[in-house]
Amino acid sequence: MKAAAKYVLPVIAGTMTGMFLIFLGERLLQFKYPLSSPVAEGKPSLAAAVAAMPKEAFQLLLVNYAVASFGAGIVATLVAGKTSLVPAVVAGILLTLGGVFNNISIPGQPQWFATISLLLYIPFALFGFLIVRRKEQQSH
Repeated sequence: MKAAAKYVLPVIAGTMTGMFLIFLGERLLQFKYPLSSPVAEGKPSLAAAVAAMPKEAFQLLLVNYAVASFGAGIVATLVAGKTSLVPAVVAGILLTLGGVFNNISIPGQPQWFATISLLLYIPFALFGFLIVRRKEQQSH
């Protein structure tokens, strides 16, 4: 049970936080950059609608993924009791796997976006861990 409290629960909490922040950020971005309404009807295809998105929309998505990963790392570290970087890194790995799934299942994304997005999750989750640890060390 101790292992679950030390690793499993923090990973779940961090990953769920990251997924929620990604979802929230994507919904907010839809206000500024909505996909064309015919996508709901299947015309034009999702690939064409995504490919037509401006570069700024993809840049903001990258910021969203970085912030979400950072939040995941913070939550995983706090739930783990601020003692181990493992939960934050595993949460980052799980978010990366979600990013791989998105890259495969959502057609029309630019290759630069797909590549950079996969490079963000783990470092920003680790950064969340480091920020929490740094604040912890400064308070002692």
